[in-house]
Amino acid sequence: YGTMFPSGTGTAATFNPQYAYNAGRIAAKDSRSAGTHWAFGPILDLAVNKIWSRTYENFGEDPYLSSQMARESTKGYQGNYKNDRTRVAVSIKHFLAYGNPFDGQDRSDRRIAAHDLLEYYVPPFQAAVDAGAATVMEAYSAINGEAVALSEYFLKRLLRDQMGFKGTLVTDWAEVNNQALMYHTAKDVKDANSISLNQTSIDMMMVPYDETFSKAAIELVKEGIIPQSRIDESAARILQLKKDLGLFEQPYADRSLAETVGSPQDVEASRNAVRESVTLLQNNNGALPLSAKENVLFVGPTLNTTRYLGGGWNLHWQGPTDAEGDAVYQGYGDTILKGIAQLTGSTPQYYLGTDIHGVNYTD
Repeated sequence: YGTMFPSGTGTAATFNPQYAYNAGRIAAKDSRSAGTHWAFGPILDLAVNKIWSRTYENFGEDPYLSSQMARESTKGYQGNYKNDRTRVAVSIKHFLAYGNPFDGQDRSDRRIAAHDLLEYYVPPFQAAVDAGAATVMEAYSAINGEAVALSEYFLKRLLRDQMGFKGTLVTDWAEVNNQALMYHTAKDVKDANSISLNQTSIDMMMVPYDETFSKAAIELVKEGIIPQSRIDESAARILQLKKDLGLFEQPYADRSLAETVGSPQDVEASRNAVRESVTLLQNNNGALPLSAKENVLFVGPTLNTTRYLGGGWNLHWQGPTDAEGDAVYQGYGDTILKGIAQLTGSTPQYYLGTDIHGVNYTD
């Protein structure tokens, strides 16, 4: 377990990069306590398409604010990670422009002018690279019809040559194989691997239980399609990352750090971020603040649950299941209902209205 902070959008709403640093710093320590050395974040997509389903994960739509948050978040996670074993390596993602699919659908093409890519979408990543980001994750799908995972321009000339990134480059989930299996930009998986290794600087495909990428690479080298030097290049970057993280010296969890997880100061740092993120848009006729005795109608499935407040990626890959409910938190974590009860001295009745899936209730 660890101390949860607001989502990227919530953190950005504070307009204070210190909170991005605090979240990264504490998340790194808590991750190390569990034996995790690599964080898939911070997420630096610009939330410019509001119907895209992952807008909550990133630091909003403003390139300048996102860049400030990106820099401090990277510093918080990594610090002096080559010597400080309470830090982790970041993976800034998703490079590039993942947050603006033309139709709002995940993995759809991004149709963006070249000058807009450089002026708006690159700066947050550049800020993180300049802050020492150890790894980058490329984005799903394509930009203006050009598959990112096969792109020499995006993953070699832009990222490496122009932006100066020297670290490890990982794909998003199975994205090299997806070129053949989903997008049909390659005739088969081996062809996708050949194009990707020859044209880009990708070092690793993110699929922990599939050896296709590595096996295809060996075959391609033996057949003379991929030079041995290309494999050496990626192997060197991956080994350097492991060395920097101290994995050859101590690959296991630091049990002493577990004693600091959920400490009062960590919880207070999180609460301060939440307090600062609250955004009041209007207060017509002085309706706020409410008194503890006012009648308020509470409706919705998230009032009395911890797991929905955590959003995606908390605890598990997609969060706790319906069957697990809040029991998996073992009593840790508040709910909105609990907060109301603490403030008013009584637990209000409420209506579910619908469940989280939009199924109507009869109450």
